[in-house]
Amino acid sequence: MRKTCKSCGHQIAPGAEFCTFCGARVTPDEREPAAGHAQDPDPSAGPIAFLKASIRAEAASLKQFLKNPKQWIPVLVLSLLWLILAILPALGVDFWFLRVLSFLTFAQGGMYGGVWGAVGGVIGKAVFAYFVSALLLPLFSGKSPFKNMGKSYKAFFSGLAVQSLSAAAPLICGIGIALIVFNFLTGNASMINSMAGIVGLVLAVRSLLSKGGFFWGLLLSVASRISKGRIPAPLTVSRAVTGYAAGSAAGVALSAIPVPFLPYLIGALLLIVGIVVGIVAKSGKEAATV
Repeated sequence: MRKTCKSCGHQIAPGAEFCTFCGARVTPDEREPAAGHAQDPDPSAGPIAFLKASIRAEAASLKQFLKNPKQWIPVLVLSLLWLILAILPALGVDFWFLRVLSFLTFAQGGMYGGVWGAVGGVIGKAVFAYFVSALLLPLFSGKSPFKNMGKSYKAFFSGLAVQSLSAAAPLICGIGIALIVFNFLTGNASMINSMAGIVGLVLAVRSLLSKGGFFWGLLLSVASRISKGRIPAPLTVSRAVTGYAAGSAAGVALSAIPVPFLPYLIGALLLIVGIVVGIVAKSGKEAATV
């Protein structure tokens, strides 16, 4: 029988180091032999290869997901809510509690910003559905999806305290990337769609404790490609993930300002600043060793 993750109850891929559903580290007693099965995504192979491997891994998880009707419930309910909340405003029904529900469910995602906004909204809805499933599915198994979240937020706040340029660079880059992603997923960076930022914050904070999952692996793969195969220290990746969490929260705050592309502009600026700070810090270290 396939084993399940102790954190979320999702089935674990053969040989997996981390749960592909919630990002929790897989303990030896949960892990199955990997012989004859596809390996987990390898961050050192670069971001494109990592994304392809992640898609294959998620396709395998989806097959298992479809075999268990109980796991369909959150996604089916959410899809029905999205449909209702999209139809009612078009019929002239616009009560305040419907707007609150639209905010909480990211129902308006993909409805603004033209084609580019629609693409971002569709991806955002997929991420939101994943988020809802990750929170609700453990409840069907009698488990808490919020286990160890206190430790995760403690790691997040401690990661914000940096005392050197080299430590600040990945943090600033993470904030910039998060703001760009936030604007992409929300389309018009409006308050009604700002739940995307809250989801980004929670998922990033969860990955800080597990030291794994999609966020962690993608950052490792990008860093590996930039550094030509050299995997950065876990502390560097942790700071970047901390920055992503902070940037997601900042995106929510910026959504209160009615400027559609403001997070894009600030995010791009911070990303450039973070890269420059990293180059300056590296040059300073090299000069100090001469």
